[in-house]
Amino acid sequence: MTTKQKIKVHQPPQQDMFSPAPSERQKLRTIRHSSRRFIHPDADEIFLSGHPLRQHLEMTNDKTPFVISDLLDEQDWSVFEQDYAESGRPPYAPRCMAGLILYAIINGVTSLRFIERMARMDLGCMWVSGGIFPDHANIGRFITRHQEALNGSFFEALTQSVLNRTGSANDSVAGDGTLIEAACSNYKLIKEEAARAAVEESKARLEKAPDDESLKEALTHQTEVYDTLQERQAKQKRRGKKNTSDTRISPTEPEAARHKMKRGRGYAQAYLPSVLANEERVVLAAAVDPTNEAAVIPQMMDQAERIIGKTPEELLVDGSYFTDSVINDSLARDVSLLCPESGNPGKPKKNQKFHKGSFRYESEEDAYICPAGQKLTLIYRPRNPSHSKAQWTYGGAACSDCPLRKQCTTSKAGRKIRRFAMDSVKDELRRVMEHPAAKKAYKKRQGMVEPVFSYLRTVQGLNRFRRRGLDSVKLEFNLHLLAYNLSRAVAFALQRLFTVIWEILAIIRTQWLIIAKTQNLKLSHGDGKFFRVTGAHETV
Repeated sequence: MTTKQKIKVHQPPQQDMFSPAPSERQKLRTIRHSSRRFIHPDADEIFLSGHPLRQHLEMTNDKTPFVISDLLDEQDWSVFEQDYAESGRPPYAPRCMAGLILYAIINGVTSLRFIERMARMDLGCMWVSGGIFPDHANIGRFITRHQEALNGSFFEALTQSVLNRTGSANDSVAGDGTLIEAACSNYKLIKEEAARAAVEESKARLEKAPDDESLKEALTHQTEVYDTLQERQAKQKRRGKKNTSDTRISPTEPEAARHKMKRGRGYAQAYLPSVLANEERVVLAAAVDPTNEAAVIPQMMDQAERIIGKTPEELLVDGSYFTDSVINDSLARDVSLLCPESGNPGKPKKNQKFHKGSFRYESEEDAYICPAGQKLTLIYRPRNPSHSKAQWTYGGAACSDCPLRKQCTTSKAGRKIRRFAMDSVKDELRRVMEHPAAKKAYKKRQGMVEPVFSYLRTVQGLNRFRRRGLDSVKLEFNLHLLAYNLSRAVAFALQRLFTVIWEILAIIRTQWLIIAKTQNLKLSHGDGKFFRVTGAHETV
């Protein structure tokens, strides 16, 4: 009987691909912050096949993880940490969780499951988050738990850090808004009759089972939907709409409003998010409203003042903000407002009448001059001129034989103009916008704020909100803006690096010119790619 010879193979313990050095393994577990312990691993202790992750990222010349980590390390996380109990299993550190979420959004990843996968697969994400591996449920709970801080104090503190990094001026700010679809179906909208019927049906079911909590919740929700629809109809009537029976609302997203989308996409339930940005395109303030982007200017100006520590000297907005509220708020803050009137008053579009702005008011004569040169005089004076809605009516022009009558009015009595107390201020703003210096300053607006929404849509994928409810939509929008501001800091760091390199090359070129001059050499541009030296030496 023979026995097989056993061969002993040397198998030393191998190190995991993403594990820290064995001597440092215990340092990953918990780090104490105040009276609470958190899982807060050190990214410098992550190794890639025996090599530090820092070294690998530096070899790839990817500055994004380092810039983001430095900015997040500057923040005060005590507001987040105080929301956790002092006992029990240590949770992931808020610094690591926020870094994971914001880094993912910067790279266009917004799904919680995809963020969970990114934490395990992306090396830059590991550096920013410290290498934590939370599941999608923990990520979602973190966002919901810290909604107030993410919308308020943390947004303002991080924006201040980004401003310090970019060193950008905040004297001039530009505002704009856009339409982003809500998380609901546009084919399941209901009218007032259907909303009322849903409430009555829920009441009937609750009468049969008065102790059923789910029926109580359903009735509360249906009542909120119906009340929201009625409020929207009342607002439309105040704006002059006579028939509001066709107003529709989403039963799952009642706070969203129906808007006409851009680029021929028809109508959809959407929100109106707005931002204020400075000349470096850093977002200083943000707000979301279902219907009116001009209504949020005061609260955005308040937020911008808190972040930069002073009132901006100049506000640049487009024609949709040519409203009484925006003008009054700018006057109260002593802010220079540059805002053209919406549209082109002097050239109405096809099948449209001349806008009120097409009529020039002459204060000395107290009369309006129409586009055809006719004079409209005062025909009605209010009894109480100090009333906020007091109006003066002008008319009496010879409109019957006017060649522009079809573009102006169809009334047999001729065109009439109503003047309000705010119109004198609006006339002044119109005259300001005609000045060449104002036109030149206003041209900056487009480059300051419009690229913000382009970046959010194309890079971060914010083409539709994923959360429901106005509060949740505000949270989602602010998360995108936090990530966007971090990307501006990254862009500034790269720009500064290129500037340094360019300055070094310029110094080298200057020294080379000095050497060439001292040696009586001639420099020619050659083929456009290199400088060629001809003369005493051969071509280099």
